[in-house]
Amino acid sequence: RTTSSQKTLCVRCAGDQCLIPFQKNEEPLPLKKTSIKSYCRSCFKRVSILDYSKSYDIIEPPTPSVDPDKANITLLWVHGGGSSRAMFCRHASALAQKGYRSILMDLPGHGTLVDTTTLTLDSCVEAVKQILDQECTSNNSSRIIYVGGSLGAYTGFYVLEKLKNLFGGAVLLDCGVNVGPDCSLKARAGIWFLRKLSGSMNNKAIMGLMMGAIGKSKADYHLVECCYSGGMFFQQGPAQCDCMHAVAPADIIPTLDFPILFFNGSKDHRDSEAKWLALCSDKEQSSLKVYEGGDHFFCHDSRFVDDMLHRIDEFVQATGP
Repeated sequence: RTTSSQKTLCVRCAGDQCLIPFQKNEEPLPLKKTSIKSYCRSCFKRVSILDYSKSYDIIEPPTPSVDPDKANITLLWVHGGGSSRAMFCRHASALAQKGYRSILMDLPGHGTLVDTTTLTLDSCVEAVKQILDQECTSNNSSRIIYVGGSLGAYTGFYVLEKLKNLFGGAVLLDCGVNVGPDCSLKARAGIWFLRKLSGSMNNKAIMGLMMGAIGKSKADYHLVECCYSGGMFFQQGPAQCDCMHAVAPADIIPTLDFPILFFNGSKDHRDSEAKWLALCSDKEQSSLKVYEGGDHFFCHDSRFVDDMLHRIDEFVQATGP
């Protein structure tokens, strides 16, 4: 899939259009920074695992469904910052085998929307509503469950508040620390550092740093396919900081009348998980699972993936009518 145009990259392409090409078999771990390849814009789109003719994917369960009771449930998966809809593709495929229909979306400013949209809280709401209006009807989606990781969880608080009547529950991962307007000095410093980093370095450099961080964790679950093969999109880093810092989960959570399932890793930053669980309106069915030894990348740690998917399955079934 490569062409001679890769040899004459402009400065912007060399830094921003980069990924690890996905082959049928994953590269052996640990991944090396030399695996990151730069492309011109046109080649990047051809090599990326993402289909640039659309901004979301739908994964349907087998037909006939293995569980007819789940036939009208749709899981909406929303990825983390700098990532794309590929982030949860393997998780959604595994749950399809249990009978669930999934929609995986690119956030504004990410994935196939990187050049056409800007990340704001309201653009996230608009993107979610447009997809649900188009793909979820009374015939195929009597219940919709929001599943968001990291940035997808923080923006998810805002989306769920604005579109609360469309959802029957939420699964929120990697959002145990308060980074909103009333956050701690430590969290405020973290937001400042993230803004500074993403505003001063190109995608290739930040992807290298990300690879180093993931390499220090136990994450090993389809890393190239889920995390690197679609590319990373840190151009929206400053906007990501603005979005997260503007959301006050403690004000939003009590207004949501459906249950929330929280997941975090014990080694991740988490100063508010117990408070947010206590604020849930549906206290009976809301819960928190912390994976001992897990970090911010626990959802791609094969030690925890099967249990996480099992808990999501049980949670969704319990939220039924």
